[in-house]
Amino acid sequence: MMINEFDRLLNDWFAEDAYQNWTSARKTTTYVPNKFAVDIKDESATLALSVLGHNPNDIEINCFEDKIEIKAKKTKEDIEHPFNQLVSDIEERIQIGKNFDGRNAKAEIKNGILLITLERKEESKPKKLTLKVG
Repeated sequence: MMINEFDRLLNDWFAEDAYQNWTSARKTTTYVPNKFAVDIKDESATLALSVLGHNPNDIEINCFEDKIEIKAKKTKEDIEHPFNQLVSDIEERIQIGKNFDGRNAKAEIKNGILLITLERKEESKPKKLTLKVG
C-alpha cells in the first residue's frame, strides 16, 4: 500500500502538467519591499538600502529638495536565471523633509548596501549655546 501511494505521488510530481506548473511558478517574481536604515547625526543623515544583486551602473538615483527616488530593474539575465529570483526590482521614494537638502546628496555602495548621505541645511543645524554662570 505504501509503495503504491509513493508511486502515485512521484507520478503526480513528474507528470507533464505538474512540471509545467512548477516551472512557470518558478519564474514568477514576488515584490519584496525594501527596508531602509537611517542614521541621523547633528550635521548629516545617512540612508542605507540593500541593492544586493544589482549592478551599480543600473541603479538610478534622483535627488530633489525634499525627496530621493531610487530605481533598479532586474536585467534579462536576472529574470532568466533561477538563482537570481531573490533579486527584486527597486522603486522607492523617500521623503527627506525640510531639514535636509536632497540636491546635495552623495551616494556610494559598500558590500551591496547603497548609502546616501544628506547634509543638514545650515538653518536647521542645532545651535549650541554657551551658558553664562554668575
